Amino acid sequence: MSEVTQLISLPDIYYRLEAALENPSSTLEDFSSLLAADPDLCARLLSMANSAFYSFPSKIDTIDRAVSTIGLRQIRELVLATSVMNMFNKVPIGMVNMNSFWEHSVAVGVFAKSLAQYAGLSKPEGFYVPGLLHDIGRLVMYLKVPDLMQKLLLQRENKAQLLFILEQEILSYTHAEIGGRLLEFWKVPQSIYEPVSFHHRPDQSGEFATMSSVVHIADAWVNKYSVGSSGECLTPDIHPEAMRLLGIEESELDEVWRIAIDDINDVIKQFVSH
Repeated sequence: MSEVTQLISLPDIYYRLEAALENPSSTLEDFSSLLAADPDLCARLLSMANSAFYSFPSKIDTIDRAVSTIGLRQIRELVLATSVMNMFNKVPIGMVNMNSFWEHSVAVGVFAKSLAQYAGLSKPEGFYVPGLLHDIGRLVMYLKVPDLMQKLLLQRENKAQLLFILEQEILSYTHAEIGGRLLEFWKVPQSIYEPVSFHHRPDQSGEFATMSSVVHIADAWVNKYSVGSSGECLTPDIHPEAMRLLGIEESELDEVWRIAIDDINDVIKQFVSH
């Protein structure tokens, strides 16, 4: 765990956007200029803006319009997500299929948003990035301790056991805690790092327990339907407290899934294929 914060740093553009957000004299043009300096990032942001995730009635074809339409804080979160996706491109081949990893992650993010929307929670779009990044700690483990992860993956097969439970047994912590620690070190908002830290233990979450619960439920349901994979082969149980906080019955989850699946597939196509 002590090596996590030495792993990698977020790109400067994230912190420049953060500084601009904190500066009351910043203008939309300032944000657009910052983003325009990174063409690949702009392409990803525009792709996301035009996906079913937002369902805007007309095409968003400029960064200026994306910034004004989506909102500055949402743009910052999408920059974070895009930056993280670009960072982890050196995971050992054979350890995990990165397309499959991000398909799972995007599906959890989109389904988390759909669950929040269905449950009538405020600002449901804010549930996307914690869902997307919930398994970032597992990428850290694939990079930093590949031999151990190979051993855990084999044990997962032999014992037919959940991978995160094996992590806890062997290491006394899990990928969720590693991911939360890294995001907290990067100084991302608590509304992102806390749900990542507690997505397997939503009953132990604090201020953002409802968001942790939504990500927890979304992760279980995406595993149930086998959309991509971050290494798990089984479906984690859903904690009863998570369902209570969300305020819906587990029997309703399939209905939310039916509503969300087209959006999930569309955002996977837009975001993972670039």
